[in-house]
Amino acid sequence: MQGFVKKISLSIVLACSLFFVFCSNSELYSESSGDDFRYVEWTWVPYDSDLLRISGRTNYEKGDFVVLSWSASSVTVAFVGTALEAKIWTNDLLYLDVFLDEEENPSSLIKTDYSGDSAFIVPVVSSLPYGKHVVTLYKRIGSNLADWYFYGFRVLGRAEKELLPKPFDRKIEFVGNSIACGSDVLIPDPEQESDLVYESAYYSYVGQTARILKAEAHNICSGGHGVYINYDGSTAQRLPIVYNRTGTQALSAVAWNHDKWHPDAVVINLGTNDFASGRNDSAHFVDATVDFVRHIRSYHPSAKIVLLDGPMLTGDFMVKCRQYLEVAKKVLEGEGVKDLYRFSFDPRGESLYGVYFHPTKDEALADAESLSAWMRSEFGWD
Repeated sequence: MQGFVKKISLSIVLACSLFFVFCSNSELYSESSGDDFRYVEWTWVPYDSDLLRISGRTNYEKGDFVVLSWSASSVTVAFVGTALEAKIWTNDLLYLDVFLDEEENPSSLIKTDYSGDSAFIVPVVSSLPYGKHVVTLYKRIGSNLADWYFYGFRVLGRAEKELLPKPFDRKIEFVGNSIACGSDVLIPDPEQESDLVYESAYYSYVGQTARILKAEAHNICSGGHGVYINYDGSTAQRLPIVYNRTGTQALSAVAWNHDKWHPDAVVINLGTNDFASGRNDSAHFVDATVDFVRHIRSYHPSAKIVLLDGPMLTGDFMVKCRQYLEVAKKVLEGEGVKDLYRFSFDPRGESLYGVYFHPTKDEALADAESLSAWMRSEFGWD
């Protein structure tokens, strides 16, 4: 009798599977090669749900979505099920890395561009073994290239907050230019033409330092921008100007409330574009640096602040940049600013123009290792 009931139940399930062709809210799957079938339904997890963990500066003021602009912004969801989709939109060209089950390297890449004014659904992962999964979407390109509008996830299964990984206790804010954004960090040959697909904040020294130190990172970076003057000789959108925003795109950005996230350390790597512009001025550079650090200290009174010079400047440019940063540090300390530090990356090579190629992935790792070792030693971090 028991076997008879099982056969009838199985017949009903199989009959329902034929009906599934016309149903978009559930899916039939098998947990084994036997008769153990069940339905999993699509469930919606909105952008403001406490079932999600969002890292990065957030902007909730534009509509029924959250805008994530800066590099390394991410959204993580944990669920029991088999597939995941995301509802998104972008105002330009967007690259999102997909991390599955806390893997060290991304398993896939979502590439999309502007396609009108309507949000759209993109597949994230599919055909997974039924069970517990953790998925992170990670913005790998800079704020000046595209904004990421995130509306929510469609989960084939159910999201569960208690399955989310434990958040990092340590927090670091990085402020920088294309080096921090990871421009060309994945390029096969430094001498070949640059392309956006080679940019990755995850493999920049910022992303790799954060992983070594087990820290949550906010990466406030924008390619070509300086502390006093930008690479193109302009002074608009310099990092001290956009630092107080949720992004650099004027239509999407709003003022950022620094009280929402206080870092343990702020690492500032600016100066490469100031010198590369050919119009740098020592007094203006020092004054701009001093004023910027004053503002950062006012927002984060307990943070350690590091004035860092990057690996791309060579020769006289490198020497002068380091001298100017030392002067700025001395001025600030004379004003009573505490917990102020200096660190220099080793230059990667020589250049007739005073600026070398962007770091590769391996070079960025070497920089991350030297910076993280220094921070551990200097700050007493384990």
